Amino acid sequence: MIINRTAVEDLIGLSLDGLQRMYDPSRELLFTRRFEGGPERSDHLSPRYTVMSSVGLASARAAGYETALDPRRLLESGLDAGPQDAIDHLGMALWSSAVQGGTGLEARILPRLLRRLEREDLLHHVVGRVPAWALIGLSLHFENEPSEAVRTAARFLRDLALQRCFDESGGLFRHFVTGIAFAREQTLFSTQIYWALALAEYGRVFGDIEALRAANICADTLIRLRDRFGGYAWRYHAHNGTIAERFPVYSVHQDGMAPMALFSLARATGREVRRVNRESLRWLWLNQLGRSMVDPERAVIYRGARRRFPANRIFIQLGRASSLVGIDPRVVRSSAFLRLNATCRPYHLGWVLHAWCGRLDRVEGEE
Repeated sequence: MIINRTAVEDLIGLSLDGLQRMYDPSRELLFTRRFEGGPERSDHLSPRYTVMSSVGLASARAAGYETALDPRRLLESGLDAGPQDAIDHLGMALWSSAVQGGTGLEARILPRLLRRLEREDLLHHVVGRVPAWALIGLSLHFENEPSEAVRTAARFLRDLALQRCFDESGGLFRHFVTGIAFAREQTLFSTQIYWALALAEYGRVFGDIEALRAANICADTLIRLRDRFGGYAWRYHAHNGTIAERFPVYSVHQDGMAPMALFSLARATGREVRRVNRESLRWLWLNQLGRSMVDPERAVIYRGARRRFPANRIFIQLGRASSLVGIDPRVVRSSAFLRLNATCRPYHLGWVLHAWCGRLDRVEGEE
């Protein structure tokens, strides 16, 4: 599969079509589509996925793409239907509003988020994406509308990331802000990539070299640990920067989350990311399952490759023990007992749009 401008344009078109098919007009929310175990099912109307998808739709509109879905309205409906005091929900909503250049909803979002962040105890035992989403939202909002309150809150989360979450020895972020050391060290790709994205945006907006350094180290570690198809692993040991379990490999990591974090780093530091992003995208068509994750007829990108039950549970336990008892790392990196995860969540298509709309000139070319 040749990864070029046309291939990415096709992914953008599929994502716009797919999100339209996932829209429930009666609730003004987006739902997940499932193709496992019989006829297609549509379930899990998700306020959070709706807000996340509004980020990508706003990026698509800004790049000149047409869509009947209104990003602002999706942001508002998702915000209304979601948890009113959850830090990650408010952080994502602020992120969406900032990408849209301001929606007037900040007056509802920002004061609530700032009040929640004053309660440091609320960040105990939360996974890394929670403060990372808040930091992204605060950084982008500050870029549009500077204030000392936002600067202070963003600096607090930046310090939380670098002083309590980042493990310099392994080049990765611990999964939880606080808690039992063993549980914190078993970390996920999502924690890594959202912290890398958050610190890239914070470093760019506030001119923070140390934040950019940590984000670059994390990105380098994740890239180094990819499989031979360019796939990013799912579970890691933060303390030594090794893989705890390679699978599932999620398509959204390949075509959305990793590219958008690397593009943010490229914008902030000048880092070249074309080759890595092409290799990441190629996994959609060339992977351990030997099949394409892209289904244009259904307008979905399948969720990824995962281990069959009960092998998935066994490999997770092996991964948790691997760095403690010296299990051969080839075990947790093996590609045994795999099957397709034939679902598609709306935020996946939203992240494709956010990653690639307006960046088609950054697909091809040598580094």
